[in-house]
Amino acid sequence: MSLDGLRAWIAEVERKLGMRTRVFLVLAAIAIGGAGAGIYLAIDTRENAVSESDMQELQQELEGQIGTAGATDPAGDTARLETEVKVLQAQVKALGAKAAGASKGGGNGAPENPGGTPAGPGEFPTE
Repeated sequence: MSLDGLRAWIAEVERKLGMRTRVFLVLAAIAIGGAGAGIYLAIDTRENAVSESDMQELQQELEGQIGTAGATDPAGDTARLETEVKVLQAQVKALGAKAAGASKGGGNGAPENPGGTPAGPGEFPTE
């Protein structure tokens, strides 16, 4: 083998080794960066995590707010709801009486139904 051939072969080996070294260094840098990001995220998650005592404190605070909100005016809310129920019951009775009068009166308030099919459950007579 000639000396020039050996030099060319060594130069080729050095180029391949140099390329492999660069690729290895890039991969090592990526691995170190990924590990650093993982460590940072783990520490951040640990610091921002909610502990059991925090949850209990928040639960007690919410229970206190619910207790005070329920005790502020329960009679007023109940009275208002009872009034609304009475008004709605009166409206239902009035509509029932109107429908009964229309069916006895011979069609005065009955809806026109040219097809002859009875009104369905969601259909109300209109005047």
